[in-house]
Formats: sequence, C-alpha cells, structure tokens
Amino acid sequence: MGKIYVLKEPGRDKAWNIYALREAARLKRWFQGVYYSPRLKRLLAVFKPTPGTHVNMLVFEEMGESVLRDAYRMECPRGCNRCCVLRSGAFMIENELRNLPGDVRDRVTRQPSELIKTPGGWVRVYRLDTEPMGRCIFFDVEKGTCMLEGLGKHNKPIVCLLTYCTVFATRDGKLYLKKGYRVHRDGRAEIHYEEVDEKTWRRMVARMGSVWTRYRKIYKQQQTEEGTA
Repeated sequence: MGKIYVLKEPGRDKAWNIYALREAARLKRWFQGVYYSPRLKRLLAVFKPTPGTHVNMLVFEEMGESVLRDAYRMECPRGCNRCCVLRSGAFMIENELRNLPGDVRDRVTRQPSELIKTPGGWVRVYRLDTEPMGRCIFFDVEKGTCMLEGLGKHNKPIVCLLTYCTVFATRDGKLYLKKGYRVHRDGRAEIHYEEVDEKTWRRMVARMGSVWTRYRKIYKQQQTEEGTA
C-alpha cells in the first residue's frame, strides 16, 4: 500500500497550531478526510499529495495507508449543522483567501482579524464566527448549507475540514454512531462505535440538527418582522 501524510496533533501552543493549519491549508486539494484509528487511539487528518509535492515534515508525519484499514472515517451528514450555527469558532487563515472569488475574499477581509507570530512567521487569521450565537458568516441558515462548499469543498477553511464532532462515522460502507469514549492517562481517547441502520442514523442527524431547525425558525421570524417594519 502507499503512504499518507498525517497532520500532527494540536497542542496548547496557539501559535504552533496556527502554523500547522497554515501548512495543512497548502495541501487542501489532497485532503482525504479525518479518521479515527482504534489501534492508535487518535484522530488522523489524512493527506495524500502527488509525488514531488513539498510536505512540511515539521507539522506532518508519514504513515502507511495500512493504518486506515480498521479506521472509522468521520462524517458530517447534511442536516446536522450544529458546528456551523452555534459557537462555530470558524476562522480562515490568510493563505486560504488566494483562490476565492474577489467578493468572497472582500467579505472575509472585512471580518475581525488577528496577527499571530508563528514559527513560520506572522500569520493573519480572520474570524468567521461573527453572526449571532457564533454562527459562521458563510452558513446559509435557510438552506442549511455552507456557501463556500458551493465553490468547491476545498474552498472551505482548513479548520472546518478537520473539525468533527466524532458522533458520525463510516467504515467499509457501513454506518456507525459513537456509543461512548474513555480517555486514558496518556491523553489518548478510546472511542467506541456501534453499527446502526440508516433509520437510526437519520434519527440522530435530526436530533443533532434540532439546534439548527430552532435557529432557522427564529431567523425566519426575524426576517419577516424586519420586512414588515
């Protein structure tokens, strides 16, 4: 089997984490997904760049694809939206703006930003969680979709591509839901998944998505009131 590159796990140093995300953003087009490895007891952010592509080994580690053989792939099912609508914490790193259309880029640069000194130099980070309740500015409340995803999945911020609630997973074409987890003394999290049918899966999506449906109802009411004012 071939080799993959896995982003090293984040630590407590914010500057280092931003540096790692900036380097990962350079490889977004080769992003394969986030997996949970029961063997390693850790989440793996997997990239598979074409041969000859520069990979910063300060923030990545090389592994064999065999590590994914028994791994669960993290999923973000349509209709959940919890991460986007409530305290999203979404942000975008400056080097991610280059391939965005001009109007979208301008919208990002109008957001509050922070300049952070990282091991790789100064990096500007733009906040996207500036709508009420921390909703991302690119989340379409009525449709329940990410506006950036319409431009191509890899136009989404790298932090969004890498962040999952870990509730939903797939493996070998089967659906799984998180049943529980246990944190070991070394900090490793042992996550337990249970295979479920599609009906059970959809029921959990609806349960997780209840935050969005309530938010959408309030949002529509406000839009109606503003339109009649």
